[in-house]
Amino acid sequence: MISDRSISKLIQETPSLGYKALRQSLAWADLGQRVAILARGSDALRFVDSFTTAALAKLVPGQGTEGFFTDSRGWVLALTNILRIDGSSDSLMGGAELWIDAPLGMATCLREHLEHYHIREQVELIDVSVDRVHILVAGPQAADWLAGHCNQRLPTELLDHHRCTFGGIVVEIVRIDWVGPSGFLLHAAQADRQQLIEWLTAQGVVEATSEAVCTARIEAGLPAPADIPEKTLPQELCRDQRAISFTKGCYLGQETVARIDAMGHVNRQWVAVAIDGMGHPPTDMLVTKAGIVVGRITSACLSPLLGSALGLGLFQTKGLADGGSLEVEGFPARVVEVPLPTVLSAPTDETPSDVESPEQVLLETKRFRVVRVSEACRDGTLREREVVQHPGCVVILPLLSPENICLVEVVRVAVGRTLLELPAGTLDRVESLEAAARRELAEETGYRAGQMTAAGDFWMSPGILRERMHLFVAEDLVAGSQALEPGEQIRTRVVSMKEAIAMCLDGRIDDAKTIIGLLLFATRNQRAMQDDDQ
Repeated sequence: MISDRSISKLIQETPSLGYKALRQSLAWADLGQRVAILARGSDALRFVDSFTTAALAKLVPGQGTEGFFTDSRGWVLALTNILRIDGSSDSLMGGAELWIDAPLGMATCLREHLEHYHIREQVELIDVSVDRVHILVAGPQAADWLAGHCNQRLPTELLDHHRCTFGGIVVEIVRIDWVGPSGFLLHAAQADRQQLIEWLTAQGVVEATSEAVCTARIEAGLPAPADIPEKTLPQELCRDQRAISFTKGCYLGQETVARIDAMGHVNRQWVAVAIDGMGHPPTDMLVTKAGIVVGRITSACLSPLLGSALGLGLFQTKGLADGGSLEVEGFPARVVEVPLPTVLSAPTDETPSDVESPEQVLLETKRFRVVRVSEACRDGTLREREVVQHPGCVVILPLLSPENICLVEVVRVAVGRTLLELPAGTLDRVESLEAAARRELAEETGYRAGQMTAAGDFWMSPGILRERMHLFVAEDLVAGSQALEPGEQIRTRVVSMKEAIAMCLDGRIDDAKTIIGLLLFATRNQRAMQDDDQ
């Protein structure tokens, strides 16, 4: 095992040229050849929609979505980005309705798969992979810099896109978050590749190597083709909200996806683990707990943001549910949430000037810690910020019936009051989100849930606090006894959903997570009923 100081030095040496620019300013990278399929014709949208988990009919030109393509058994063939374009005839798009984009190796047989089912539909599927170049421009200054060189406004929402001109070159610019929150993908004709690269270089933009981009991708938690083995199910990759519609019409593989949704869980899940004390990590490692293999890491890097090795892979849900320590190649490991916050930490007084400390810890407690980090500003300078790092939390909305829910009255020392809240608890052990939700519900209310459904997640106070809250709806409840921790003062209180909403609106409920959870659930229910009526 190597020392912490040696790890810090390795981390500084490992990210190739451009990594710091990706995190602190601006960088570009040539992503090489990707799968690029154009679908055009009067039936293009309807045809492709019948083979993907995404709801394409709701997209308007200029919007995009992630989407899985699956086989008839529901196994993932490809995780793609599907862009809706206006269908007009131009040199870049060729009058297409859709652009399907994916990393090379993830969808190499996608066109053949779709053509297998193509009979009489008025659709033409054109593989233009060798004719396109894909340039990444990313970093905290990317949006401002691109806005100053673009003849149009930049897209703002993820996978929004439009045609524009940079340096006299026609591109399709797409908003992405593959290597951090501020990123753009420039699709251009292969014939314009050299001119586009020369223009970016002439503007003084730093080039990021493939190693730097890979490190940033892993820190963002994005799966690569190597991370999606055969017989992977869509829900195992934990991208339901981005890539799966559970309300759209029929598509190939839908029966499996719907059955998993009804069951409320999968046997494997996409997980990120920090590996303490390991130097340069290989890309294929087994993860064990008590000597039993619980997962395999298929993407790994030395993470400057985390201060340790970081791996991504699919893990057995049961292997994570019961607590216990993880090991990777003999090194201790722990589950972490991705994407990581994209800030580089400020050095401590004891750190040599040429080596940045992973973080300067100001305070560490059992459930959180306070660290000092450096934030990259738009003008290229850095400023110090204090951040509270929290492992996250699950929030549960227990439905006793369609009309009634169970809330809890909790004595909160921090505010000196008893608050009426949804049951919730900190993610302070190795377990899946669903397992944590079930455990916290049983401990605080005594109820055991027959069905537990993920209903969204949100940040609590992102200006200072890194705490992600994960909302679940609990149904088919069976009453039991509470299992409170020493010092917890919690009483259950059954109220109608109508009354709970009224209390959110008039201030009787003033706990943020409870207001968000109740209003989010009520709004989605109302929208679902309206859709059913239509």
